[in-house]
Amino acid sequence: MKPDIFISYSRREVGFVDDLTSHLEKEKFNVWLDYRSLVPGKPWEEQIFQGIANSNVILLVVSKSSMASDNVEYEWRRVLTEKNKRIILLIFEAVDLPKELEKFEWVDFRGNYQNALKELDRQLQMPEQEKHSAPQTGFKVPAVVWLAFAFSLIVSLFSLGALWTLFVPFFLVPLPLGILRRSFNYMLVQASLVMLPVALYLTVNFSTDQDLGEFLDLLTYASIPFVLGLILILRSAGMQRWGKPEAVSPQSAKHIKMDYPEPQSVSYFIDHAPQDRKIADQMRMVFKGAGHLEAQDPSSAAAVFTLVSQFKDDSSVDTQKQVVYPVIVQSNDKVSRQLSRVQWLDLRTGVRNLDVVSKLLPEPARLLRSLCIRPMGNQVVLPAVIMYLTYFLAFLAVVCIGSWLPYYLQYANEFIEDPGFGTVFFELTLSLILFGLLSYFMAKNLVQRKGPFASLGGLFVGMLILGVIILWQIDIDNLVFALLNTTTESRGYSSYYPRAFYMTGNLVMLVYLWFKRRDLMYWFPAKK
Repeated sequence: MKPDIFISYSRREVGFVDDLTSHLEKEKFNVWLDYRSLVPGKPWEEQIFQGIANSNVILLVVSKSSMASDNVEYEWRRVLTEKNKRIILLIFEAVDLPKELEKFEWVDFRGNYQNALKELDRQLQMPEQEKHSAPQTGFKVPAVVWLAFAFSLIVSLFSLGALWTLFVPFFLVPLPLGILRRSFNYMLVQASLVMLPVALYLTVNFSTDQDLGEFLDLLTYASIPFVLGLILILRSAGMQRWGKPEAVSPQSAKHIKMDYPEPQSVSYFIDHAPQDRKIADQMRMVFKGAGHLEAQDPSSAAAVFTLVSQFKDDSSVDTQKQVVYPVIVQSNDKVSRQLSRVQWLDLRTGVRNLDVVSKLLPEPARLLRSLCIRPMGNQVVLPAVIMYLTYFLAFLAVVCIGSWLPYYLQYANEFIEDPGFGTVFFELTLSLILFGLLSYFMAKNLVQRKGPFASLGGLFVGMLILGVIILWQIDIDNLVFALLNTTTESRGYSSYYPRAFYMTGNLVMLVYLWFKRRDLMYWFPAKK
């Protein structure tokens, strides 16, 4: 008979633990893992102690973070007080161990992951007497980490050619060190990688020297395989196990299929800020379809759902007296203490799987295991539609500003010596500053769900203003050629690329937004 397993770990190693748990469950082990086993709406501390009591084997993931965690220490010290409990140390990082842990079995996961899994499977089936104590020193990492480091080192050198963007080298130059430290902003690194070849292509046009231009052109095309390779490596299973939560790809609910209980009506109340009304209305519609009844006030409800966002960080009811489900619909690092002690539901990647929540509401103990949402730490998690909108705005700003920079090089003398060109210089500079600031605030408003651009109308107006600025820049371009007595047919890429990217990008985004319109409308805050 296979033993029941409890996994004690730090959330900084959640990618590793998530993959390990999936393997153990495929091998038919019964695994207690907090974010898959906790019952939402109830304090998690008592449930963890019960999980330890019901388990035969405790897998303790050893890392710098776990050995420094008070919660993890409290868990393994509690295990030491109970009889007939095995502890197996899973060495994720070699660190100094407390004397009490040095005698236990161990498996080294710092090298080949598959070999370590086989060794763990053997130890779970039959305890082994360790000849040596667990390693407490030495830096040893999987081969995929060194591969990612090598690729990132090359890409970081390429990014120096796009220094004028500021954005691209800011995230790619420190990436090699970030990979070894397991800490970098995955979302912004991914955006920077996508932008790098385009930024390098624009850099080619900065050079008036033909040989240098050809060399830069070669670098542009040479960067593409390294960029694509690094994107794939960062998405690989090995790197997803290696990185801390902010350095791995955010995951939406996987939704494990299971048999649902017989329909049973549960009274509920949705506690939300006025700005989250559209999400609350969607929940009401789904819950009503499942036969649940909405209570008139929270005190008479069997379950209270509190929508957590930038507009609300606490519940109107006492979590010690009622069952409260915190529902995270937007990242908020100021969640109240009472809500932080209650297991939550995570809908930050989009308002989905509410049908699963409604079907399992009579049996909440099965809810997290069905949704299977991996914790994402302090990472800013966005629905895909908002993430791609912000990427588009950043990309548009890079293309627009980068396309005009060669103008300053080409007409530097005229800008200084000719008063007419001085006016052109002022107008062009002003237009680029306005374009950059507007793009920044539009992206910021979208991410925070606050501000004049955090609405469909505001987004439309903002994009329209960006288009007007591009038209203004085309007029500036025409004025330059008029001053030079040159026909506008010879107008260069500086006015062409922003216009072409703006028109093509907006067309593609309109089609995409149409298919994702529900996610978009849920994200925009409702009017009070």
